[in-house]
Order: sequence, then structure tokens, then C-alpha cells
Amino acid sequence: MKGCVTILFQITSLLIILFLVIYTFSLQSKIRKLEEQQDLHFIGDEDLEKQILEMNNNGSSLVEMVKFVRNETNLGLVPAKKYVDKIIHNNLSS
Repeated sequence: MKGCVTILFQITSLLIILFLVIYTFSLQSKIRKLEEQQDLHFIGDEDLEKQILEMNNNGSSLVEMVKFVRNETNLGLVPAKKYVDKIIHNNLSS
């Protein structure tokens, strides 16, 4: 009888762990989608662009500029980096 209880406990534990793993992946997927939506809906600010270019001209690192954009806009890491890259690239192209 004790062996059945132990096996039942192990199976229940494995099912709970499996559920938590699936739920974690589901949440990560939702976070990625929200970050993409946030990236698509963000419209750049001219003053923010000027500040980024000024930081770039003063030798600030990419990390510092991305942190600055994240603090100013509440964008996620990836959208903020894409935004900074776009501003710097557009400045170099013109």
C-alpha cells in the first residue's frame, strides 16, 4: 500500500512540474508578443532622438543609450535596442 502512495505522489509531482513548465513557456510567448506589439506602437520622439544622437556623439555605449531609452519610454530591452540602432543607423546614413 505504501508503494502505491509513493508512486501516486511521484506521478502527481511530475504532472505538476510538467504543467508549470508548459505554463512558463506560454507566459514567455505572451511576453514576446507584447514586446513586439509595444515595439510596433511606439512612435519616436524627436527630443529623445536628439538625446540619443548626443549621447552617441559623446561616446556613450550602446548599453547606456538603451538603458536611457528604456527609462524614458518603458520599452522592453529588444524594442529599445532596435530603436537606438535605428536612430544611429539613420544618422549615419544621412
